[in-house]
Amino acid sequence: MGRQIIKQPNGKYCIFSTVVDNVVHYDCTPEEIIEAFVEDSKSSIEFQVKNTIEKLESGGKPYHQFTMSYDDMIQTIKQNHGVDEAADVVQTIEKQ
Repeated sequence: MGRQIIKQPNGKYCIFSTVVDNVVHYDCTPEEIIEAFVEDSKSSIEFQVKNTIEKLESGGKPYHQFTMSYDDMIQTIKQNHGVDEAADVVQTIEKQ
């Protein structure tokens, strides 16, 4: 959402949305503005994570040709960080 923080005549702040061309929050303190932005970001991140996991669970490739399997991930770690690091990762993940 395109947003602008605008200072109101009373010294508080509002958030104007360029998507709906209207105020979506008003009479806010700076802390409340931060909270509103954090909540919007949190909702977006939750949606993205849930969507990615749903694709993985259904056998899809959420990262298209770059989607890695577990074995691909371990091989990449081995190539970039060595056998010991790959073994540490496997041990950490698989000991549970």
